[in-house]
Amino acid sequence: MINASGVNYLIIGGVAVSVWGNIRLTEDLDLMIFISQKSVKLILKDAKYSGFRFAEKTVISQAKDAGVFKIFYKNYHLDFLIASTSLEESALKRKKKLTIFDREVFVPSKEDLLLLKIIPGRPKDMLDAESIATRHKGQLDIDYLEAWAKRLCDEAQDMRIWNELQRVLALK
Repeated sequence: MINASGVNYLIIGGVAVSVWGNIRLTEDLDLMIFISQKSVKLILKDAKYSGFRFAEKTVISQAKDAGVFKIFYKNYHLDFLIASTSLEESALKRKKKLTIFDREVFVPSKEDLLLLKIIPGRPKDMLDAESIATRHKGQLDIDYLEAWAKRLCDEAQDMRIWNELQRVLALK
């Protein structure tokens, strides 16, 4: 559905972590999409045609208010996050194309996914960041990671992202 719609996207949740970090179970597919708020209706039209279920007014409201929305297909759901930051734009430019279950898909680079997991700082996200950092120890672009961590900390006026990055990079 998403490839056919021509929307730029990145898979960012557990599926992407399974590519760059430890394989883990996930209940959904998390997608970062690069669209305007007005384009949500177009995605919903394609989704409905493809058999997805959702409450259109609710989804449009969630997309407008929070930049996130969820749609359902059988027992599964897709979580969409509308990209809105310069890091997300950079991640799109650095995306990696993979084949998963006979489908070409796009995921962030391991560095971008690591940062995207550190930013929210939830326990599950931090475990994901740790798994990426330890699996790719010695192979990560540290200059890129630190430049973005500094920039994000300056924007937030909070050193948590820098400190967490340094912590996960120090793991063995």
